[in-house]
Amino acid sequence: MDLTQIWGIKEEISLGETVARAAVMFILMIIMIRLSGMRSFGKGDVFDNILTILLGAVLARGIVGATPFLSAVAGGVTIMVIHNILSNLSFWYKWIGRVVKGKSFILYGNGQFNRKNMRRTNITEHDILEQLRLSLHINSLEEVEEIYFERTGRVSFVKKRTG
Repeated sequence: MDLTQIWGIKEEISLGETVARAAVMFILMIIMIRLSGMRSFGKGDVFDNILTILLGAVLARGIVGATPFLSAVAGGVTIMVIHNILSNLSFWYKWIGRVVKGKSFILYGNGQFNRKNMRRTNITEHDILEQLRLSLHINSLEEVEEIYFERTGRVSFVKKRTG
């Protein structure tokens, strides 16, 4: 009897088998993340969030018996390898980085809002002012030189230089 017969697709799995599958998958995930690098779980950009969502979906199927355990692990490893390859390629080729990770947009500069980029990023002046209050704890653009919509989906502010 091999592992696929024991941990293949099943209509119902026992509590003990679910616990065992979850424990083994947890340990395998720690190993895969260590081999892949923690970068993917720290940035929070769309590219890295896709990895998190897909891994959760694929590996959960192996835990609950909807997919054979080894097939779920193989799918998870494949997703992590592709993510790692694209991450490395985007380091060497900026155009790949723009395709898979996106790019930042300037929303405010030279004392004016960039309405075209605000439409492209689907963000309003009210959204920007809310982020200004939350990030810098100010309610006026007087101290702000530039505002960006970053690849992570966050709004960032560059304060004016004083002196």
